[in-house]
Amino acid sequence: MRWAEFGLFLAPFALYAAWRIAAATARPAVLWGVVALVVVLAAGTLWYGLSNGMRPGSDYVPARIVGGQIVPGHAGAPP
Repeated sequence: MRWAEFGLFLAPFALYAAWRIAAATARPAVLWGVVALVVVLAAGTLWYGLSNGMRPGSDYVPARIVGGQIVPGHAGAPP
């Protein structure tokens, strides 16, 4: 198993432990600020994923080289 995979596996547990330790010593306003920040980040991630995703039923056209220039990958029309 790679170290990065192991670290990604342990990250939620470490964040939960940090949350529990911080909750015992921090003021409630700080904790609600962290909760608000997480909600805003989750909403931004959701918005970004939905606004930049491909339309349902479209096909992915991979990147290719045409005349020495790289044409980036894009969503194409369905067949």
